[in-house]
Amino acid sequence: MTYDRQELEDAFRHYFHVGPVMEDWIGWSHLFTDDAVYFDHFYGRFRGPREIQSFLESTMMFGKHCYTALEWYNIDESGRIVWKGLNLADHPDPSQPPFSFPSLQIIQYAGDGTWSSEEDWWIPSEMVAYAKGYWKACQAIDPDHPDRLSRRHWGDIAWARPPAGHEAAPSWLGREHEVPVVRRLEDMDFGERV
Repeated sequence: MTYDRQELEDAFRHYFHVGPVMEDWIGWSHLFTDDAVYFDHFYGRFRGPREIQSFLESTMMFGKHCYTALEWYNIDESGRIVWKGLNLADHPDPSQPPFSFPSLQIIQYAGDGTWSSEEDWWIPSEMVAYAKGYWKACQAIDPDHPDRLSRRHWGDIAWARPPAGHEAAPSWLGREHEVPVVRRLEDMDFGERV
């Protein structure tokens, strides 16, 4: 099956804006079909909007300092979109560059603005180096910096940034008692480990 290029572009922009930009992981999970499979090569497989929401909210709440800028994307008329993100944590010293590690995602369009699958790749050792550098800087400069939800470096793609003056308000904010706490892989009691 092939799709109209503009439909794919519009659907991808909406997907990226709802999820990585606005951090509405509830709304974002509902962009996936009921039988969707989300496969993170570290955390495992998650099926359907409910598990996808649990996965994203629990991991993003633990990594509340982390946000994702869009580096590039490629659209295939079959509905497959490959995109590269740069996962960022703003340095507590605003004169310093952010800490970062890359990730690669492949998503499959299902029509009507929905997605049937996502695969995520990132290298654990790069994420560990990023996290260690960030936490060390926070301890030295501002231990409360992660709670500030700083988001200063959105990259060069204008539509993939929040509006001016935007303050981060992830969907888990104010609902911390409802979201499963996942600090490590063993804490995850939903989805499938691989």
